[in-house]
Amino acid sequence: MKIITCASYIGTGSTAVTDFFSEFDNCYCTGEYEFRFIFDPNGIRDLEYKLIEMNDRHNSGYAIKKYLEYAKYLNGDLLIKGYRHYMGDAFMKYTKEYVSNITELKTESWWLYDNIDRGKLFHYLNGGLHKLTQLFSKTYGTNLLKLFHVQAYYSAISKETFYKYTKEYIYKILKCLNKNNSEYLMVDQLLPAANISSYFNYFDDIKVIVSERDPRDLYLSEKEKYRDGIIPARNVHDFCEWYRIIRKHRKREVYDADKVLLIHFEDWIYNYEATSKKVMEFIGIDPKHHIAPKTHLNPEISIENTNLKMKYPRYRDDIRYIEEHLREYLYEFPA
Repeated sequence: MKIITCASYIGTGSTAVTDFFSEFDNCYCTGEYEFRFIFDPNGIRDLEYKLIEMNDRHNSGYAIKKYLEYAKYLNGDLLIKGYRHYMGDAFMKYTKEYVSNITELKTESWWLYDNIDRGKLFHYLNGGLHKLTQLFSKTYGTNLLKLFHVQAYYSAISKETFYKYTKEYIYKILKCLNKNNSEYLMVDQLLPAANISSYFNYFDDIKVIVSERDPRDLYLSEKEKYRDGIIPARNVHDFCEWYRIIRKHRKREVYDADKVLLIHFEDWIYNYEATSKKVMEFIGIDPKHHIAPKTHLNPEISIENTNLKMKYPRYRDDIRYIEEHLREYLYEFPA
């Protein structure tokens, strides 16, 4: 099973990538749902950092505990459409196996952050409770402090051991997602656009397509379409600073050309044939399996989401500001 994933910067067109690979008969595509358990805060990458690079008497165990909590959230419930929707009980089953493999001691204990996680009220009352339990212990010979104990995890495994079990864990999840047991599996947002090479130890075979988009169109899409506030576009100055900051990594990061390909969303529309050929060659997928071209990714439809300055002329001053401050990121639209 060969893994394909797309990474974006929020709203920059990764859906075009998932749509494209949905047109192949030897590739199973999980759709637009984002499986970000590897790189999100409290995800696998954070777990590696705490277990391997910053391991101490508390960091490793707390990181394992936070990953378990995050996994339970990702799994979903009656209100949240989570991994359970795609994998049934398999995600939590594999997660518990994984945690067991990377844990050397599981016992009961507590420390400061356990009390903080219980909430501010418990944290503030803890001093008084501590004194009360000490008094009770002296009077009745019973240590009530154990009532405040929680599950604790301790681990100081090697980097090699961590990578071994992490690779096995991720592969089990991806294999479960590959409903048709296809040669290729396309998963949205499995890795981030930045620091990609730091994640390659988790895979035997993965290709990453980073999707970029013209800042003017991204700004206008947020203003007129998304309007959800994730992209800070309340004023054009903040938008330009945000756009620039989250792409700073490309000033120093050199993508491995065998594993990472940067594609502009606009090229799917204005240079479809060349772009699709380039992507297929990068992945190594045979074009004969592209049995339903333009049924999911149709340039004639997607073109409506490009060169939006022509559609919203009232933002001409903001567009002029973007063109001045983000010149290096502008896409050159055909006349």
